[in-house]
Amino acid sequence: MLKVFPISLCLLGASALVTTLPASADVLVSTGTVEKVMTMEYEDGSTETEYVPASDAASGEELAYVVSFRNEGAKTEDGVVMTVPVPADMVYVEDSVIADDADVDFSVDGGKSFAPREGLTVADGEEIRMASASEITHVRWTFARVTPGEEGMLAFHAILN
Repeated sequence: MLKVFPISLCLLGASALVTTLPASADVLVSTGTVEKVMTMEYEDGSTETEYVPASDAASGEELAYVVSFRNEGAKTEDGVVMTVPVPADMVYVEDSVIADDADVDFSVDGGKSFAPREGLTVADGEEIRMASASEITHVRWTFARVTPGEEGMLAFHAILN
């Protein structure tokens, strides 16, 4: 049986954006959207990825979580950090992060600690192993500097369980 889930901003709300900014920051997260990831295949064998508004989603579909932001302040902000949880009913898609000039780190412990993907490990009994994509709970972008008027976008893909 195919389950179809309605998509709304409450689904994005399930992955509510947590933003850590300098004390004087005027950076505004302007939009947050959830979009279906559609791969179009053409007669010549080439493919193209398209993003379409997601009003509903079925189990197994790939969705993109997209956040756009803009520094509406009058000064440059240093060390801007934005963290987005991966919703509990979703599995992060490997190598799907879009990161406009940001360092990206990941968490497997509910956002308590972060590491680059290649250094993200978990304890498995007495062994330490690389974390799987399904164990990622949060994605964090760190921007060295966001200048006045600068706009940016960050995103990742996830598959609905």
